[in-house]
Amino acid sequence: MPLPWGAQIHDPHRGPKFPREAIEVPKDRALTLRQLHDLQDFVKRLCKSGLLRYPDDQFNKHRAGKSIKWTRISQHEIVSTVIRKIIPKEHSCSWTELVAHGQPQTRKFFCSHSWAETFRDFMAAIDLHARENGVSIEDTYWICVYANDQFHLELGKTLEQSPFYTALQGAHSTLLMLDKAADALNRLWVIFEMNETTRLGQRLFIWTPLGQVGTGLVGSGPIMQALGRLDTSEACASHPVDQRQIMNFVAGINELEGICFAEDGVTKQLKPSMPQGTHEHTLRTEFHVQF
Repeated sequence: MPLPWGAQIHDPHRGPKFPREAIEVPKDRALTLRQLHDLQDFVKRLCKSGLLRYPDDQFNKHRAGKSIKWTRISQHEIVSTVIRKIIPKEHSCSWTELVAHGQPQTRKFFCSHSWAETFRDFMAAIDLHARENGVSIEDTYWICVYANDQFHLELGKTLEQSPFYTALQGAHSTLLMLDKAADALNRLWVIFEMNETTRLGQRLFIWTPLGQVGTGLVGSGPIMQALGRLDTSEACASHPVDQRQIMNFVAGINELEGICFAEDGVTKQLKPSMPQGTHEHTLRTEFHVQF
């Protein structure tokens, strides 16, 4: 059985060779539907063989060392137990660069999602979208988990320089992927991607493991209720700098307000004179219409 990077599982030299050839343009680091299926099969085999276990970190104290079930594995665990185990830090690259062998794969569809969604549900939504829209096995989906180097993520100085924006701009459509809990709606990067899709006049569709929102299968229930309760001012980003920069951008002010650069001239940090929380509260109050 082939491995995602092209080797056969019985091949004694089946491990990938590094360094891999870089794909410089972010929008060209999408995965084909075929490559997504290859990854799905690979992760499923690893889970069912008991080889994947929750890492011992701050997020998994209560389950560290326990086997990860196929029905429960999320993008978080795929990064920590698959991507970062196969790709060495000293030769880091994106998953796409691992499996595409240096060939640019320009995105057709841009996926906006939460890492907390189970990969099984994510792929169920992808497959429904593909079937309903006549997507070929070589059509491409841009998914940040696999398009970005998970050891060295470079976001750029401005949001419009980020790989998220450059991949989103000009995409055939943005697919907002929601699970039953609709966790993605609490993520500020997702709100930014929805906002920019609309601002650029591009198409936005919401997909779930049951189908497209607004169709007969997903016209009511918890997901529709979550959409009805959506309050973008309460969405959060994992990093305080991202939180501030995106909120500034959505509010329509200088996106680097309250942000400075470290000595390396690249790393962004919050200005000490504007601690976390205070500026964000002011934005929510003064620019509530934008949110």
